[in-house]
Amino acid sequence: MEVNPLLTHSDLGTVKKILFNNPPAEKVFGYTPPRDPEGAREVMMLWKGHKPSPSQDQVNPKQDFKTLNKMAIASGLSTAKEQPAFRKEHAGVMVKTQKDGGSPSRRNASPTIPSSKTGTVFGMPSAHRTAEVSRTHGPDEPPVKFLVQGAYQDDWVRKNLEAEAAGAGASRPYIPPQPTKAVLGHSYGSLKYLQPPNNEEPWKMSKFKAVGPKVTQFNGKGTRSPARASGAAPYAEAPLDSPAAAPYEEEAPPS
Repeated sequence: MEVNPLLTHSDLGTVKKILFNNPPAEKVFGYTPPRDPEGAREVMMLWKGHKPSPSQDQVNPKQDFKTLNKMAIASGLSTAKEQPAFRKEHAGVMVKTQKDGGSPSRRNASPTIPSSKTGTVFGMPSAHRTAEVSRTHGPDEPPVKFLVQGAYQDDWVRKNLEAEAAGAGASRPYIPPQPTKAVLGHSYGSLKYLQPPNNEEPWKMSKFKAVGPKVTQFNGKGTRSPARASGAAPYAEAPLDSPAAAPYEEEAPPS
């Protein structure tokens, strides 16, 4: 090593030299791709105009190979090696274009279209309204002024307020809601699962039917009487002047 790492520390952000024969600093390890001659400046900052291709009218006339082949066969030249020399001798045989004959070219800038004729109307006139449009939207077009100002919305609100005010004073009979077929069907099906109410007296042995209850309850007249059982004989209430009819008083706690 060139330096002692214990005495001289390496600089921050640099690679430690761990070889005795280190290559020079400008050496690049690995594959170096070739640089593109067209960089970002040439792509984004330099504008190159588009060079349009020549049109059919600007192309120079070409040789008519069909006519040249017929002339070569008539001259007795039937091999491919003899054709180049024959075509150089007859270089004036060109393809006849329609432009030479006075007829318009295939790529004429202003072609003849039906709209140039007098009295031709494409589409539907704006003033014409078909029967279907008149049936759905009315015989006339709505004015744009009413659409922008919301006049149709105000008209709808005014008509509803007038109808509400006219119907508020009259007494309207209550019309109960009518059940639908689905509700009737569900109610009919639920009858199969609902149990009817049982109003019968609970079963009790005959010897216990005449026995009164042992639990006393307040009868509202200042006295407490035994609770009456169903089927039991009613008890005769005691007169008010009897000692049994005296109001119930709680005993005072001993002092």
